[in-house]
Amino acid sequence: MYKIALMGDRDTIIGFKLLGVSLFPITKKEEAAEILSKLVKEEYAVIFITEEIACQIFKEIEKLQKTSFVSLTIIPSKLEKKYLGLKILRKNIEKAIGTDILFRKEVE
Repeated sequence: MYKIALMGDRDTIIGFKLLGVSLFPITKKEEAAEILSKLVKEEYAVIFITEEIACQIFKEIEKLQKTSFVSLTIIPSKLEKKYLGLKILRKNIEKAIGTDILFRKEVE
C-alpha cells in the first residue's frame, strides 16, 4: 500500500500527525536530501515538503520530478511564505499549454 509523507520544520508538520501522515522533521539540508531519497525508495506515493525545506533541496526535487512517479507537493511553512509551490505550478502550466493563464505575473 502506498503511503503519504510530510517533510518540514517540526512546528509546521506536527499537526498533520492526526491525519495519519508519516512525519519527517528536518533540521539540516543534508538530512532533507537523504530523507527525500529514502522516501522515494520506500514507495511513498505522495510527499509534501514545506517551502523552507524545498528551497534548500530544490535541485533534488526537480530531478525526482523528472525521473519518478512520486507526487511531490510544496506547501507553505509557518516560518516564511515564498510561494514556491505557486511558481512551480505556474511553470508547469506554461510548459503544458504554452502560456500563463492563471497568474499573469502576480506571483514572482
